Amino acid sequence: MLRFDITTLGCKVNQYDSQAIAAWLEAAGWAPAKPDKQADLLVINTCCITTVAMAKSRNSLSRAVRKKPGAAVLVTGCYSDYDRKRLQKILDKLAVPVDRRMIAGHHHDVAENLRVLVQSLNQASPAETSLDGQPSIPCQPSTIKARRLAAVKSNVAATKNLPGIRRFSNRQRAFVKVQDGCDAFCSYCIVPYTRPRVWSRTPEDILDECRILATNGHREIVLCGVFIGAFGQQTTIRRKWPAQTNALAELLRRVCDIDGLWRVRLSSIEPGDVTDKLLETIAECPKAAPHLHLPLQSGSPAILRSINRQYSADQFRQTVQRVRQALDRPALTTDIIVGLPGETNADFAQTIEIAREAGFAKIHAFPFSPIEGTAAWHLRDQVPPHEIVKARMVELAEIEAESAHQYRLPFVGQTVEALVERPRRGQACRQGMTDRYQAIRFTPTEPVRKLTGHVVCLRVDAATADGLDGTLMDHSIGL
Repeated sequence: MLRFDITTLGCKVNQYDSQAIAAWLEAAGWAPAKPDKQADLLVINTCCITTVAMAKSRNSLSRAVRKKPGAAVLVTGCYSDYDRKRLQKILDKLAVPVDRRMIAGHHHDVAENLRVLVQSLNQASPAETSLDGQPSIPCQPSTIKARRLAAVKSNVAATKNLPGIRRFSNRQRAFVKVQDGCDAFCSYCIVPYTRPRVWSRTPEDILDECRILATNGHREIVLCGVFIGAFGQQTTIRRKWPAQTNALAELLRRVCDIDGLWRVRLSSIEPGDVTDKLLETIAECPKAAPHLHLPLQSGSPAILRSINRQYSADQFRQTVQRVRQALDRPALTTDIIVGLPGETNADFAQTIEIAREAGFAKIHAFPFSPIEGTAAWHLRDQVPPHEIVKARMVELAEIEAESAHQYRLPFVGQTVEALVERPRRGQACRQGMTDRYQAIRFTPTEPVRKLTGHVVCLRVDAATADGLDGTLMDHSIGL
């Protein structure tokens, strides 16, 4: 039996796509390779959201080939569209034969390219040819205007023809992609060039997949997308929508009705897409997690305008207020980019102000990464000095630690539910994730079989620097 090995970098959507690729290969008669065993095919699902992610993608490709030499290689994901030539050079250096490799990103039909590659492995025919006999074309127009035009005109839906998934290997929380693509063109982001077409899966397809995942033991589902608020729309530009949509709220409610699920969570959602109907749905559905990830990026009105975000600082504040009014102790998490072009001390102070006001349960902060091909690339000379960016990162980390700790404190002494994660090797301590996205550690007083993937009741004993400590109660939930 032929065996495959998949390495995944990047977002929840990438994680889902890798599971869909695995499902396609398994349907074709392949099986996953064990970590210490040779594979016949290596799949590297790459990311290019930052220059660090790009470097990790290149390193992962090199490491995977060196670890399992002789395997055929499929490089997919966003970075395979962004810098195909560099990936080809890496594969050349690693001596991967041309007829045993393929680079096929989001401007290609991944399912058809998989079929071509698998067929070529069986027939020893060139693998760098698409079904129509034409070479696969990278996303490398020479100018921003050309890239934008190519992205907008592209009608390829790379992963649309991959099969649905029946399980999410090695994870208790299953990610389910409901939407893909973005055409918002935030000035710092390369994604609209690598995932060009905005499309959504049908509610029936999503619901069928969620039911199967619940039947196969997954107790939490995370609905995810590149721009999840655009579910049901053909563009991510909100002003072009025919009317305010409730498609996401309706989908969330229907997924919550599925038997066997404990929680349904939304992935990152734009502040402008948190509608009253969506908040009403989360408040009324006990299974809907009271946790929203709202990317702030910057608290400066001037910076938000310059990076082409579809909300203002005041609109972000209003969304936070509406969420807190509608939900019980909601967990708000966010992304913040430090050191965007032109960011002054005053701009950063406005970001700090909103961060304090919002009381985030977690802040994912990272320094601005200039990426060639984006509008912000041409403003890279306006990025604050490294020392200033580093100091701002430290300041933001201190605020995040204080804010997160203050959020956790009220839960001490209470009983919470948590989905138990896989045990870490050599550790007696176990960890679960609460509905409000809080990690809680506990040590069972006696061996507990098959605890992984189950929902348990825990008494919160302490709020720590990185989560909660708790005690497993005598009873657990029947899930």
